[in-house]
Amino acid sequence: MKRDILLCIAVAVSVVASYAAYVSAVHAQRGDIYFLYVHVPAIVVCYIAFSLSLIASIAFLAKRKHAYDRTAEVAAILGLIYGAIALICGSIWAKSTWESYWTWNPKQTITLILWIAYMGYISIKLSIGNVEKRALVGAVYNILAFSLIPLNFLSAKLWWSPHSYPSEVYMAFPVSVSLLLNLIAASLFFVYLLITTSTIWSLEDRVNVLIYEKGEGGV
Repeated sequence: MKRDILLCIAVAVSVVASYAAYVSAVHAQRGDIYFLYVHVPAIVVCYIAFSLSLIASIAFLAKRKHAYDRTAEVAAILGLIYGAIALICGSIWAKSTWESYWTWNPKQTITLILWIAYMGYISIKLSIGNVEKRALVGAVYNILAFSLIPLNFLSAKLWWSPHSYPSEVYMAFPVSVSLLLNLIAASLFFVYLLITTSTIWSLEDRVNVLIYEKGEGGV
């Protein structure tokens, strides 16, 4: 019931945010700026997802509870989804701004490397059969992969890049409000997906345990 309420709120905020972004784009007479309202919230939530995944992996190493490992994996998968959205929308926006979908500037390149690194994390989780070893190796890899996050965030500052941060650009009040609303909507959907996916996987684990116990009892 709580998840349904959360989903309804997320949808409502998303509708308002989409309309605000549309009005802002029309007012600015730049249709391409609409992708700004998708790109920025997506990359921010991507950072949040990978940060949560890191915290869950550290908690697993400390407590050795598989619920933390499951949270780390779910958060990483959602981070990949939001990261893919950020890369795609960023490329479309770059085409109108820089006249090229991809310029291999530091920000774009490190974001792609970050995305590939977390794909490697999921690949590790899928390739190792032993549950304990899979969780342990995945947690260690996750901690190492997270080191790319600070580098990715600072890349536009450390090296020359046409990419800029919202804080470095003057934004009118309607633009700031539209960005904030879209960020809230993206965050609410992330929380909903995280809770729902974790619940489904937990139920699946319980079913597998019951099937295993029933099989053992029947022998």
